[in-house]
Amino acid sequence: MSFVRSRNAIECVSMTTRFFQMLPLLGGLLVAQHASAGDPHGGHAGDVFVGVESGEIFTGLIDEDDVEPHVRTFESEFGESGVPGFSDEPGWEAFPGTFDSDDRVGWNALAGLRRWNGDGFDTSIEETITVSFAGLSFEIADTAVSGFDLAVQPDGGLHRHLGFFLDHDSGVPAVGVYLVELELYALDQSPQSSEPFWIVFNNEADEEDHEAAVEWVEEHLADEEHCHGDVNGDHHVDVKDLLALIGDWGPCDGCSADLDGNGAVDIEDLLEMLADFGDCH
Repeated sequence: MSFVRSRNAIECVSMTTRFFQMLPLLGGLLVAQHASAGDPHGGHAGDVFVGVESGEIFTGLIDEDDVEPHVRTFESEFGESGVPGFSDEPGWEAFPGTFDSDDRVGWNALAGLRRWNGDGFDTSIEETITVSFAGLSFEIADTAVSGFDLAVQPDGGLHRHLGFFLDHDSGVPAVGVYLVELELYALDQSPQSSEPFWIVFNNEADEEDHEAAVEWVEEHLADEEHCHGDVNGDHHVDVKDLLALIGDWGPCDGCSADLDGNGAVDIEDLLEMLADFGDCH
């Protein structure tokens, strides 16, 4: 082994050791940050966070006891509750005080239902999705459609789970990945409506197809950039990715851990991964 490569390997081990030594400190800082901010969130992982900023509704992603703001692409699986073609995920959550206590918040579909074709989404499909809550509902077919609104909680917060039901007028819905485009609005028009956001539903398709469709929406519709450190594609750069990188250390033509594409997994890839550590959308 050359002196340069030996030095790089030593630097890698040293930095990896320092990283693990810092994890407890980083965790403590995050906990302290949430406590000082008075964050009342109890954890509904995968729900859509609903907030208001500069007079406009925005969406984010709830991940356990943390919130990632300004996320506009979300995932769901039909059939997880035991009912084929049905899902009540994601849920919708706004903290107390987000809205006026007498306000109402609603959902509109901004486009017709679409289905993944491996390189984008087809619009000419016969399936529909019915969105419902209690006795209210609207159907997303081949065009945009107005939805319904619900009263917020007395404290100005919101926690609701709508029902999404995939159907076909004359048969069984096709196995595949389906896309809906929505917006959130306040009935009194203050705050203003949110930017468009998307839910990517998987109906018994391979999870690889589901993730490919999610990434396509993030990049082509939501204009969200993927960080390269997410080696395993789970939208987090974490210890699993770090272990995968270390496992591929050295010459590695075309492997996902070769973040800079130079034909080897080395110290530069490690530095890039550590810079992107955390949620990755």
